[in-house]
Amino acid sequence: MARKTRTERLTLSMEEKLKRRFNTVCTWKGINMSDVAHELIEKWVEENAPPGLLSQEEDSDGNKKS
Repeated sequence: MARKTRTERLTLSMEEKLKRRFNTVCTWKGINMSDVAHELIEKWVEENAPPGLLSQEEDSDGNKKS
């Protein structure tokens, strides 16, 4: 059975108009704002981390190494 990963809260600051637009689109699509932010941040990290930086922290399943 897969282990659940620990979830932490992240607070972001953005312009009120952008937050309102983001919320409107997410509501229209029936998706959670946190899920969208998680997906975007995950993609950004994968695209911007230098080779080898994150492989020291996690194995191929995303679990932290001891």
